[in-house]
Amino acid sequence: MFLEINDSTTIKEIQQTFSDFYPYLRICFFKKSHGKYEASDEKKMLSPDQLLGEVRKTHVSALLEIQPGYKVANVEEEFQRRFGLSVQVLKMEKGEWVQTTGMDDFTLKELNEFSRSADDGYIISDINEDESGE
Repeated sequence: MFLEINDSTTIKEIQQTFSDFYPYLRICFFKKSHGKYEASDEKKMLSPDQLLGEVRKTHVSALLEIQPGYKVANVEEEFQRRFGLSVQVLKMEKGEWVQTTGMDDFTLKELNEFSRSADDGYIISDINEDESGE
């Protein structure tokens, strides 16, 4: 996957392209960076409608290649290093998006599959509970 990073790209455009490749993952942008294995402050999440030019510190236009074998921490670090953008990868867990703080060493492919399996199990569990009346 290639993401076009320039000042006129919106956060939403980056998020949509990312989610097209990794439907059980989401990438969110924040005002402040975080360290490996750390969570980002939810109150500092940026609006998807914002232009990258309004929020990034490095105004270089480029294509960012993201491969399934890249580790979550490396993807987050690359956004920060090359473009001054603070991002956090989130995963689907029990029908909700949660930060991947303890899973920074997983590859995107592994994490997407893990989240898919966990979410599928959660959905099946809900269906079984509904059918049994519990």
